[in-house]
Amino acid sequence: MLDVALVGTGGTFPLPNRWLSSVLIRYGSHLVLFDCGEGTQISLRALGWGIRHIDLILISHVHGDHITGLAGLLLTQANSERIEPLQIVGPPGLASVVNGLRVVAPRLPFEVGLRELSPNDTVELDELRVTCVTADHHVPCLAYRLDLPRAARFLPERARALRIPQHDWGQLQRGETVNGVTPAEVLGPSRRGLAIGLVTDTRPSDAIAELISGVDLLVCEATFGSDEDQPRAVERKHMTFREAALLAKRAGAKRLLLTHFSPAVVDPEDYIQNAREVFEQTTVGRDHLTMSLRFPPES
Repeated sequence: MLDVALVGTGGTFPLPNRWLSSVLIRYGSHLVLFDCGEGTQISLRALGWGIRHIDLILISHVHGDHITGLAGLLLTQANSERIEPLQIVGPPGLASVVNGLRVVAPRLPFEVGLRELSPNDTVELDELRVTCVTADHHVPCLAYRLDLPRAARFLPERARALRIPQHDWGQLQRGETVNGVTPAEVLGPSRRGLAIGLVTDTRPSDAIAELISGVDLLVCEATFGSDEDQPRAVERKHMTFREAALLAKRAGAKRLLLTHFSPAVVDPEDYIQNAREVFEQTTVGRDHLTMSLRFPPES
């Protein structure tokens, strides 16, 4: 299972009723944060999922509204007695910006690993697998996909028929061979896992559509609500509600969650039909909206 929370849904600068665009994903004992603009840690506190156990931070790009909250977040983790290593990944240019921000947080009780990613690089956190492609923005930018695989069902009747002691079943489930019996002999067919797409500050593209193909949830920027703002979206390399919906439909996503609204979009709900005319399973995001993704039932 994966739990998803919108930490903030705004773009450009925080508003009194809207924090900057950020997503928190809970996976077992881990937390994964996508983007960390000004004030993110305040909204994280209000959300109540915790800060100390954020183990992986994905940065889309190094514009201020997506990264300047990092220094405060790192200091808060330090004050929470975190000692485990933290990994921060993002596009080229990430390291110099993070190191600059860390001038005000030079000493931390945990190691901070920085990794600048290229398209199709992979990042792993236990079984969770993160991949990325280049997005189309004014600076280097990445769109991400998170995949949580699901193990094949263990078939105890086959194990018993092959006279495998029950205390050895765990080894087979972990992919190990026991007394000449391979896992394939006691496991059922492969099962579909869970996938999330995280896309912001970009124009739609073939590469992004391919990356997020078939995701259970697409969290996507929708900076402009009105179709009349489409020329501005092109100029500023963002998307409208309708364009985000078209991307979700093209990719075959199961659900679409809109975020990263322009400060000029006072009430994003006013524009929901622009998206739902294209993609019915669209939800307009709001700060602290949460949802849980569970493995699909087997037929």
